[in-house]
Amino acid sequence: MSALAPPAPLTQMPLVPEGGDTSERLRRSDGGRLTLEQRLDRVWEGLLAAGAAECPMCGGEMERAGDAGRCGSCGTTLT
Repeated sequence: MSALAPPAPLTQMPLVPEGGDTSERLRRSDGGRLTLEQRLDRVWEGLLAAGAAECPMCGGEMERAGDAGRCGSCGTTLT
């Protein structure tokens, strides 16, 4: 008969599996995705800081135009 050690409590388990990629994240109830508000906030941060950001609709380049952001690929406009 072999003795097996009991599993570690969840609070002592590593966040990344051994030998796993450090970019892996734990699964959360929201799937680890950004909310719409968070995603739009990041777009605005990029537009205000750099004048360009990734379009939240198509992934194309969105550029700042005055007080708005406009995507050159799909035409999406954020105001």
